[in-house]
Order: sequence, then structure tokens, then C-alpha cells
Amino acid sequence: MTDLSFLPNALSAASQKIADTYCLGLLQSLVTGYPFLPITTASLRPHALVHILNDIVVNDRKNIIEFGSGLSTILIGRLIKRNALDSRILSVENDEGWAKTVSRLVRNEGIEDAIDVVHAPLVETGLALDGNLWYDVSVLDDRIAGRQFDMAIIDGPNAWQKGHEKARYPTLPYIYGKLNCGFCVYLDDANRPGENSIIQLWEKKYGTEFSKVGDTLAYCKTGGVFHSAAV
Repeated sequence: MTDLSFLPNALSAASQKIADTYCLGLLQSLVTGYPFLPITTASLRPHALVHILNDIVVNDRKNIIEFGSGLSTILIGRLIKRNALDSRILSVENDEGWAKTVSRLVRNEGIEDAIDVVHAPLVETGLALDGNLWYDVSVLDDRIAGRQFDMAIIDGPNAWQKGHEKARYPTLPYIYGKLNCGFCVYLDDANRPGENSIIQLWEKKYGTEFSKVGDTLAYCKTGGVFHSAAV
């Protein structure tokens, strides 16, 4: 059972701010000269984003699935296009209006070849805990059929409301059999008790071990991958 708050690579608040500032500089090649992107409190922190982008490049991630669309979706698309990567991301979003907004941004930037945004509403599922809803599996099964992924990014559905702390639990049970032998799974908001408890359940069920990047991003990896920490 892992209590991630005690991991040695967890950063102090001051160190996290410094890391975020440093990583904002690293992100400039994917920001400067591009249209403005909406940023919300739900967006991945710069330090977490750079770690994931590094992983995509360094470990040649080709098939990526993301739960929760947003800033990361577009920046990954920009990275794929700018670096001429043979990669593609399937981004799953439960909010239909937001899915349409992200799809419009994707079209406007001409990165449709790299990004596939799918709207999957939240419904009841036997995979969930505590009566939570999760993405409609019938929609996902249709879009994922025959695909294997080497990276999964979990930043949805929303799990901050009381009673919904374990809303993201079904993701690994659903996607685990669809991951390649060498994969990396990222979970955002790992500083919250709900996500921390989910990680403990996943570790026990799958024999995986999660580590932490900064104070919000946890990950587990398999295979001969290179470490991709930015700082």
C-alpha cells in the first residue's frame, strides 16, 4: 500500500512553483506563435505536462489514450505535429459541450490527424466504486476496438466533489488489458485522498507500483523505458 505523500520525489510547495516556472519556459515552443488556449484549474500543471511530453518523445509513445480533454490534448497534438511524430491520441471527454470546444480547437489548428476526441457520457457501470458514474463503455468499446495503447493519461472524470472521490477508479480496470507490454499510466491530482486511495487499490489488484512527479502527478510504467523527468 503506497502513501504517495511520503515519496522522496514529492516537491515542497516552493519547489513545485519553481519547477512549474521552469517548465513553463520549456513549453514555450508549443505556446509561442500559436493561438491562445483556455486554461482552467483542472488543467495539468506545467511540471506534469512537460514530464508527459518528454515521455512521448523519449519513449516514442505512438498510441495514447487520455481521459479528460483540455490543454494537454492540444499541446500533445502540437508536439506530434511539430516534431513529426508517428503518434496519435484518443481523448475521451464526458461533457459534450467541452468535447465540441476541444474538437473545434483541434480543427482550427489542423491537428486532426493526431487527435481523435470522443464524447462518452457518464453512466452507471459495474466497474465503478461507491455508486460513481464512469464513461459509457459501449461508446469506448466501439472507438477502441482492436487498439492497444502505450500511454494512458487519467485526468477525468471530475472527482473533487464529496462522494465522488473514487470516480476515476474504473479507468485502469477498463484499460489494463488494452495496454502494450511497455506502457506508462499517469494519474493527475494524486495529491488528493481519493486518488491516493485509488492508487492503493490499483497496486493491490495489478501488482503495479506508482511513483510521483511533483505533488500532483503519479505514474506507473513497465518495460525498458527511459526516465523522462524534466527536473
